Amino acid sequence: MFDKPEPDVTTIDGLAQELKAQAQLLISVATGGPRIESVREDYQQSRRRLLPALQRRGVEYPFPWPDLWQWYEYWSTNLESYASRRTHIQQLITPALETLERQRSGLSITDPATCRLPMWAGLDSRVAGLATELSWAATRDDLQDVGRRAREVLIDCAQLLTDPAIVPVGTEPPKVGDAKSWLDLFLVARAGGSSRVELRRLVRDAWDLAQKVTHGDPDKVDVFAAAQATVLVVRTLQELALT
Repeated sequence: MFDKPEPDVTTIDGLAQELKAQAQLLISVATGGPRIESVREDYQQSRRRLLPALQRRGVEYPFPWPDLWQWYEYWSTNLESYASRRTHIQQLITPALETLERQRSGLSITDPATCRLPMWAGLDSRVAGLATELSWAATRDDLQDVGRRAREVLIDCAQLLTDPAIVPVGTEPPKVGDAKSWLDLFLVARAGGSSRVELRRLVRDAWDLAQKVTHGDPDKVDVFAAAQATVLVVRTLQELALT
């Protein structure tokens, strides 16, 4: 017998499949199915796959129990019947599945999700929120809001990179809120020279595109480009910060 391959959680179909399988496991152990100890590790492994995959799409993991024994404590105290346990899990999973379905029919961005740093956790959440906002965008105001959020993500990124040590000797540092100038200083310090011209241009173009989408009359192509470019730039700058 060959093990059944795991769903590819980098795709919407695979992610939905894995999420449904996790829901079925929760229902099964609570309705006379397998003993918890026999599937406990399966649940935890699936949870470890789902958490980052859902986060990259701006979707919250719907089940609040890190361990099946915690689920047992919940259902044994709050949900007397098998039917109520099934209903509860279905209610938890439905919003996540609906969000994934909207992303399938709308625009979605890819987040390469580089090495996570504690100080970047807030920005990681904002990147996930950018993906969610893009998937919902429909009206002109919605599209402009995506550009506004992309710009805010870049500003937050610049604040994380702000460091007096990168200011050239004998020059005045930019104002604290001058995110674009701090980004330029960071690029000179960490990505200077002729070999990184294109990289510096990419960061500046991403900034300009986010500004254009925020203040202009954008179409979905420009909005998608601004959001995806923002994610790419943030993750690239994160890598540079680690070097």
